[in-house]
Amino acid sequence: MSVSPAQRIIVTGGRGRLASLVAEHFRPPARAVELYSRQAGPGFHDLAGLGNPARLAGAAAVLHFAWSTLPATSEAGGGLEAQVDLPQLERLLAALATVPAQQRPLFVFFSSGGTAYGNAPGRPSVEDDPLHPIGWYGRAKAAAEQLIAEHGVRAGVECAVLRVSNPYGYPVPSDRAQGIIPHAVRCALTRQQLTLWGDGSARKDFLYYTDFLAAVELVVDRRLTGTFNVAAGASHSISEILALVEKQTGCEILLDRRPARTWDVHDSLLDHRRFSATTGWQPQVPLTEGISRAVREFQTR
Repeated sequence: MSVSPAQRIIVTGGRGRLASLVAEHFRPPARAVELYSRQAGPGFHDLAGLGNPARLAGAAAVLHFAWSTLPATSEAGGGLEAQVDLPQLERLLAALATVPAQQRPLFVFFSSGGTAYGNAPGRPSVEDDPLHPIGWYGRAKAAAEQLIAEHGVRAGVECAVLRVSNPYGYPVPSDRAQGIIPHAVRCALTRQQLTLWGDGSARKDFLYYTDFLAAVELVVDRRLTGTFNVAAGASHSISEILALVEKQTGCEILLDRRPARTWDVHDSLLDHRRFSATTGWQPQVPLTEGISRAVREFQTR
């Protein structure tokens, strides 16, 4: 069965784990996914090629995951995004603006639900709240959103900005400086030390990856535009996460305690009601079940 051009999905940052999960989710015959990366190779197109509007024309959506940093590496690099990611985003938006309107794909940008808002203002953060990022990573994501508003939306490009919380439930490399749940599961089951930054009181929103994929599918299918929080809608402290992992594994986690990092958001809480009211989406996997699945997945590798 052939796939029509209108069902073509372009995914940037194709070597990243979330992008690869999306590629697996949007599989033929319903969809055809093209993966783009800064490192071209078998199965991956050169990201620079998306500066050519002909590459974009006729696609259903561009899912823009390409980003060169994580929060920790952004701090170490002193804002590398201004040299790499923001210019790339601006070029991509400029190319999209020149695609004929009837052939122009939806542009979906994956922002940060925690770092862009900064600490929650004593209540769940909503999309109309001002952004108060406290680190380089959050500031870069906020700058990207501003670029999308100025160079995308004003040029007639249909854009969706998703402020995603902390997806989990899939494997991450042991040296990746992000993902407390998979690292906690790995350290519990292998008896390796887990680095704990701060006293464990920081609170985050954790979203199981299948709920994230369901949200992305709704955005693409409905050609949704605007800014939306995509999150579980409940925050849990790092200490709670570690206790749940220990309970699920039956193993104590050995901790290497370090001082809290000044740029890390301490209290993150997101309100997903706008997205839920627009699409009917609700997160389906509660945290306890998600951690249980993460443990089983690690044990069966």
